[in-house]
Amino acid sequence: MQLLDTPCKPRLLGLIDAAVCPPKVEPLLKKSGAQYCSVFAGLPEENLGAASLFLVSIGDTETDWVTELDRLDLYTPCLSLIWSRVDMETLATHLQAFLFADIGDNMTAMVRFFDPRCTDAVFRVWGEKILSMFMGPIERWMYRGRHKDWQRVQNDSLTGARICRSILIRLDQADVDALTAHTEPDEILSALLQTGEIDGELPYLARLDDFMPRYGQALQWGLTEPADRFLYCQYTYLYGIGFDRHWLVNDRLVGRRLSGESFASAINQIPAAVLEEIERTRNLRTGTSN
Repeated sequence: MQLLDTPCKPRLLGLIDAAVCPPKVEPLLKKSGAQYCSVFAGLPEENLGAASLFLVSIGDTETDWVTELDRLDLYTPCLSLIWSRVDMETLATHLQAFLFADIGDNMTAMVRFFDPRCTDAVFRVWGEKILSMFMGPIERWMYRGRHKDWQRVQNDSLTGARICRSILIRLDQADVDALTAHTEPDEILSALLQTGEIDGELPYLARLDDFMPRYGQALQWGLTEPADRFLYCQYTYLYGIGFDRHWLVNDRLVGRRLSGESFASAINQIPAAVLEEIERTRNLRTGTSN
């Protein structure tokens, strides 16, 4: 760990997870003329190219390219705002040190603190000690993710900026489970977006607010496998959020919970005519048609 004396004023930088939309992010950064760099520089992940993790200097928040980044973040969360007194390359080195964690069995995993949807969960799992080290050269960290308003993490330490060039972070199974449980809704949401069940024209929070009750129902039915939770949520979009209130579907799901069979196995036993009836009823109620 290196201690730097940083008398200069804090600078605003954006940390952008370009993997959410590679065709848009890096061309936007190049067009902006602002200084930027990849946090993955020197790592195997640098080969991701346009899908890398970028730090960019933001001198004026009112410029068109910053406005476009802000809009992109509303539809696909990717942006964190950082106020720091250290130079960009030094900050990138510091952030690199926190990218990976030991999860046991000689395995490491990337810790996606830079994903605004995950920032809350990662900071909780890290705990106060690691978070304090992480915030060493950072005066303020802001993100939205699953929040309507910008969330703020403030570093009120009066000590100099501590730069970590290497740090060993260990996550136990409970930590891994907590992060997995936190990220799964977004993984399913993204998959349903790809398969076309969810309207990608809606802002992220609108999609999430509509999705979470469906995911909650999957949990209430005791579906323990991610594939089953995905399929259940998919059915709520195909046949309506109340499709499982049909007496035959409800009966099969109650039986599934007792027998331990998969949701896929249980739902495949529902006659196609029943699902068509459920779909017709949903369409009549919502005024839609195929």
